[in-house]
Amino acid sequence: RQCFVTGRFPLTVTFRDCPTRKWLQWESNNELLVNETSLTKSLASLDRFQWLDRQERDNLLDAYDMVSVEFLAEIHVERPGYLQIMPSCQAGSTAAEQRSRSKPYTFFQQSSEAAFGSTATSWTASRRFDVADCPVLPTDRLWVTGFSLAGRTGHLYSIEGDSGDIESVNERTRTNLLWPNEVSPVPARLLRGTVEQNEHQASSTCEGDGDYDDALLVADGFLVPGKDRGGLYIVKHPGNPDAEWTVRLTSTSSTVSEQEDGSAATSGDRWFYHRASWVDLTGDGRLSVLTARCRLSTRFGGKTYNVNDDVASGISKQGELVWLECPRPYKVDSATGTPLEADGTVFDPFSAIHMPWKEHVLATGPDVMFCLANLDQEGTGEESDTIEVLSSEFFNERVTVRSIQKGPQPKVVFERTIDDRCGAAFGCIPAFLDECQICPMEGYPTVVDSGSTVQNLKEGDKFSHLLVTSHECSYVDSEQALREIAPAKADGSAPSPPRDVQSEVATDRSLTDGGSLFAYRVPRGKPGAWKTEPWLRSTVATGFKVQGQLGNMINPGAPGFVYTFQAREDEENPTRRPLIAVAGDCAESAYLFRPNKHSECPDPSTSYRLMVEIKCGATVGSIAVGYDDFLSVEQESGYAKLYIPCFEKDKIMVFALGNGDDGYGSDDEDW
Repeated sequence: RQCFVTGRFPLTVTFRDCPTRKWLQWESNNELLVNETSLTKSLASLDRFQWLDRQERDNLLDAYDMVSVEFLAEIHVERPGYLQIMPSCQAGSTAAEQRSRSKPYTFFQQSSEAAFGSTATSWTASRRFDVADCPVLPTDRLWVTGFSLAGRTGHLYSIEGDSGDIESVNERTRTNLLWPNEVSPVPARLLRGTVEQNEHQASSTCEGDGDYDDALLVADGFLVPGKDRGGLYIVKHPGNPDAEWTVRLTSTSSTVSEQEDGSAATSGDRWFYHRASWVDLTGDGRLSVLTARCRLSTRFGGKTYNVNDDVASGISKQGELVWLECPRPYKVDSATGTPLEADGTVFDPFSAIHMPWKEHVLATGPDVMFCLANLDQEGTGEESDTIEVLSSEFFNERVTVRSIQKGPQPKVVFERTIDDRCGAAFGCIPAFLDECQICPMEGYPTVVDSGSTVQNLKEGDKFSHLLVTSHECSYVDSEQALREIAPAKADGSAPSPPRDVQSEVATDRSLTDGGSLFAYRVPRGKPGAWKTEPWLRSTVATGFKVQGQLGNMINPGAPGFVYTFQAREDEENPTRRPLIAVAGDCAESAYLFRPNKHSECPDPSTSYRLMVEIKCGATVGSIAVGYDDFLSVEQESGYAKLYIPCFEKDKIMVFALGNGDDGYGSDDEDW
């Protein structure tokens, strides 16, 4: 087991090939090093931690949010990019059921009737038992998208957390996907207020009897020529060879879309999409799609050309916030409440007669990531007729907020620039960083869609800050590749000159250097404060630098996405300050930050310290976090499992967090 513990000082994890593992013909030859030291010699090793008494362990846990980190496994898949954990009862469920039915197991009687009573079922070698007939609790299923510059198709895999089975979508789906980005579940019911809805109101349902439980929404495309004809796709029954089918929600050619002012705008087909959200903007129960899209074009002589045309100058970057309207059923059966098509068949919003969905351009500017919130709920308990879109605008280099009024014709009724000096804003998620013991929960804004693939905050949860990453292209200085994380001074002034150690990322709140992680406190205290009051910006971390490689020369930058999560799923205090994870993207590392409990900065809730940097030696495009056990590997149940993709290495590293006790209980303090 390769396991270490965190503490007061940050740790840097690297890997090297181990001749012993290779000689033993193990599947993985990677040996984990902590601060360039093997675990057998490291002060951070779990073996050394086991010698601490209970009081010393509790001090580490209370003061530094100590956790154990264990390298569990590596998964080999081609070019992993975006990762997403979903319950096994959602997308991929029918494919998994089909696999299980093709693998019957034989159970042998191992206990006498006396042990269980005469009514107990006895299994003998002559009886076959199908595990698919057993009730199964939902487990983690990891979805992985992959892409490459040279490949003509994208990749979409599912990996079962309990069995390790890896499945791919079929060739037709892969051909449609050029550069698949984020995937998300489709709500079990898309029409509320009819039999289509009833008890099914969220995409996280695991009832298993919805029309679209087994479906994915895939955002596709990138700015690279040849990959820029992206779109939004629905993949039904992914991985099921008998039932998988893919439809495209967006148009495949130039279309005329309706803008927020009612005018028409002609848009080309070279749009690409990073994420999309299901939301009822019309107020009639139809869950439509809200998305941001972007494209690059060239301007010459007042005319716009696509990037593939032979025009050498005048690059134009465009972003749009777009609403794709869910079709209406022709009628609803008065007796059963079932929505119907014109020919009397059951209504299907994804049928060919409804494709593509009608596009409405709500605003220009949003291009990559966004999240949804209700900022007008100030403890009144009344539902607002607006929904707010918080956007990190990459091309415009700003963070913005827009308020959409819901109704038959949704429109933007307010917009504001939160920050236009943040650099190329990329990741954007809400987070609750305040300590619940020192502040009442009333008056905090409410999450509608966190915009994160790690669902630490769900719909209806409160949040205090907006976390944004600035995706900058600053390369590592080869002469100063080893720098220390400089500790903050009590007065908040610049730290002393750093000494030579491993990490470059700084949490000292000095001037930003390279890519950064910012936290914006949402103004509160009076109705509409978010519209007029300043959003206090704090620098959580800075100094993320690009590792220059041939594989990341297309739009290089760092860091990528940011996530919040708890070390343990059933945390006794669920509103305690979370851990923060950052995917380094072209920095080729994954970062974990812990709360700093002793800070005198203007906003102490945003004070964090680097806990672990995991150097992967490859692009880390995203991070997935799950809490179910991974296979049958020895691990602490209930603690977070981190899935970190290494793009150029064609593998995913799996790490497990824990408390480091490893069976050391309070009842047996002495041997």
